[in-house]
Amino acid sequence: MGEFSDFISELGLMAIPLLGGGYTWSSNHAWSRIDRFLISPSWEIQYPDFCQKRLTRLCSDHFPILLDCGGIPEGKRPFKFENMWLKSEGFVELVRRWWNSYQMQGTPSKVLAGKLKALKRELKTWNEQVFGNVEAKKKSLFQELQSLEGVEDEEG
Repeated sequence: MGEFSDFISELGLMAIPLLGGGYTWSSNHAWSRIDRFLISPSWEIQYPDFCQKRLTRLCSDHFPILLDCGGIPEGKRPFKFENMWLKSEGFVELVRRWWNSYQMQGTPSKVLAGKLKALKRELKTWNEQVFGNVEAKKKSLFQELQSLEGVEDEEG
């Protein structure tokens, strides 16, 4: 362990504050901050708006941590196929019906692109009608989980 401490000291590395909680690992009644990012002084100059965030853990005794460098625009969210759709009764047949109903003209690649675009619109509408706003529900559940982890932090 001494060699590692010497290495950190020789390079001038620094631990940074952790947002979202005081520890990154827990097991029963023990809590510790064993996971962390170390940065150099030049990193701090290059990325002045960085921060380290503790995320919600789902299935591990470690909390994931995120190094956010700040200033990077997120952009438009790409379309994402949800595996849960496959469990919905009649889904595959519905997609088949939609796909076969699209009448597109042009090169094969243009027809494919047009059908995929039309299917994406249909799936987004159908998803909202059948499952509601899944992202909002997930966000709400994550916030509830973080709240419970905050209680665990205070009691720990």
